[in-house]
Amino acid sequence: MNGKNGIHVLDVEHLSIRDERSGRALVHDSSFRLAQGECLAIVGESGSGKSLTCRAIMRLNRTGLRQSGTVTLNGEDLTKLSDKEMRRFRGRRLCMIMQNGMSAFDPSRPIGVYLQEVLSVHYDWSRSETEARLSAAMAAVGLREPSEAMRRYPHELSGGMLQRVMIALAIVMEPDVIIADEPTTALDAVTAYEVVEQFLRLRERLGSAMIFVSHDLGVVRRIADNVLVMKDGEIVERGTTRDIFAGARHPYTRYLVSSKEALSRRYNQLMGGADVAES
Repeated sequence: MNGKNGIHVLDVEHLSIRDERSGRALVHDSSFRLAQGECLAIVGESGSGKSLTCRAIMRLNRTGLRQSGTVTLNGEDLTKLSDKEMRRFRGRRLCMIMQNGMSAFDPSRPIGVYLQEVLSVHYDWSRSETEARLSAAMAAVGLREPSEAMRRYPHELSGGMLQRVMIALAIVMEPDVIIADEPTTALDAVTAYEVVEQFLRLRERLGSAMIFVSHDLGVVRRIADNVLVMKDGEIVERGTTRDIFAGARHPYTRYLVSSKEALSRRYNQLMGGADVAES
């Protein structure tokens, strides 16, 4: 799976995740590569191991989950870094945009204070320079009155606005890899569409590699170059987005694709689309 120029920025080799208490294997021997400029979608139903895989890359899985294998970012094995070293990689080199924007921020502090603190870990910019960069990035993702937004607390912003703030932070940080874990799940259809458009612009602007986790195959078809399909903690199929949608081989992948197509037909019928007009 090569991206735009074939240079791999992220290599995940033989990643396994096990629950220490139960001994249950949650992710089984997963391996994949991410090329510079590539958007790789990871799809599958809830519990398939998608989010666990992403959090393992970031080393953010909860205590009690043991992971093995290697995660290499531009030649550096992240699994060998200390917790302190890993904290410096998060955000600057690896940026994760989560499905619930509220959980990404400290609820006790204004958005701007949190963002200033995150950026101060990685850059020695002055307060005014940081604010200027954040304001420009927020304006770029369609947030009106950025200064006002930075004075607000997380609960005062909508889910769509919080997602835009996280995308704006990624613009400022310019990470090597962006991981978007179900970023549209908690949003209504119109807001989800707008957020996906922002991700497309983010790719064009930064040229970063991206892992996009979603159960929405319509979004995947629009944004991804390549697709991994996970079921019960295993990668059951992989290929280009075109190949997955046009000629899926694994029964589970065919089920996912056919379910999406059935939903699309039903939606067109309900909205008085072509299917109704022809009847």
